[in-house]
Amino acid sequence: MLDSGRVDLVICLSPSTIIAHDFRLTLESITKRKFCGGLGASGQSITYQSMIHLDSNFWSLFEQYRVFAIFDEIHHCAGQDQINANAWGLNVFKHIQNKAFYTLALTGTPWRSDTIPITLCRYAMDNNTVQVEFKYDLKRAIKEKVCRMPVICAIDNELIYVTSEKETKNYESFEALLADGKCTDSDLIQHESIIKYILTMAATRLNNEREVFPDAGGLILASSTAHAKHIQKLMMSLGEISVLVSYQEQDPTETIARFKKMNQKWIISIGMISEGTNIPRLRICCYLSQTTTELYFRQVLGRILRVHSSDNETGFFFMLAHPSLVTYALRVAEEVPHRAVFKCEKLKTQSCIHDEGSTSLEIKYEKPSDDLYLKSSLSMLKKANSLECDLDDWSVTKIGSFGRFYQQIYQL
Repeated sequence: MLDSGRVDLVICLSPSTIIAHDFRLTLESITKRKFCGGLGASGQSITYQSMIHLDSNFWSLFEQYRVFAIFDEIHHCAGQDQINANAWGLNVFKHIQNKAFYTLALTGTPWRSDTIPITLCRYAMDNNTVQVEFKYDLKRAIKEKVCRMPVICAIDNELIYVTSEKETKNYESFEALLADGKCTDSDLIQHESIIKYILTMAATRLNNEREVFPDAGGLILASSTAHAKHIQKLMMSLGEISVLVSYQEQDPTETIARFKKMNQKWIISIGMISEGTNIPRLRICCYLSQTTTELYFRQVLGRILRVHSSDNETGFFFMLAHPSLVTYALRVAEEVPHRAVFKCEKLKTQSCIHDEGSTSLEIKYEKPSDDLYLKSSLSMLKKANSLECDLDDWSVTKIGSFGRFYQQIYQL
């Protein structure tokens, strides 16, 4: 469009400085032009946050030139008028909509958790779903070797004891435990036995991947800084070194940039590496976040699906068999180019029907090493407190002990 003279400038907006920087580099690489916003540049890549600091001189560009506006992760911009718009959506609505010569709004998750309409989007009158002009889904991306094939491993347990002041109850799965209300999501993702088992499985897989892809990296999602530091200590006990990144750490953007370029194995993130962050060498993810929305699940899953160095690649996603997360995994299975039939022992058979091919879900029962069993609720509580974990009050209800962990392997 620039070469043919159809547009004069390209302005790209995105939700973070990391994404904005990646967009700038990509635009410059493809067009062989500058996108620094300075003299002689063909445009600029900026964040949605920066819009509040832009003056009339900037916004007048949309009046004076033919501007092509690109919006990445457009679902961050909410509202279609001045009444229901958020701050970012309002600026788009006031300054860009109907003024840009062309617009391209992109998102991998075309919905908002608060159900407010997404800026620039059209909705169907009958069911209020987003009407998209072009859809590039996971099925096509895998077929065209743009995305890796995901393997989602849901960790469950067949025998869980929970001791309260009045009684001891046992459960056959995390789903049953959570449904009874005796334990919270936070309790599970911060429990040392659970964390250590997931980390052990993920570390083994990453080591196997690095035999073929020496720069392969792993991402661990934590729920808080204290939780992340606890995970980091457990990783050290397994002989694994990791780097931690959060908004509370010094210069997190630079930390992510270094990890992207270097050969470090693990990075632990608290809300920093989710949507849009481009680190293609990431092949493994441990989902230990307290967030169980489909929006966040898909954004995190996307971090390990970008093809890096070969055509036939796989991304491995380790998570607890939380009922919501399992539901999202099944929905992902409906989008890949296969017929996925999930066959489980001790679980109800579930099927997802597709046009071609077939694959199965296998459950493997593996007895973990002795240190993965809870020896004592009291000793675990003391250990957790010494590591400053954000645990709920366990004085009334405690997870007493675990039976054997097992995996539900979603081989898509």
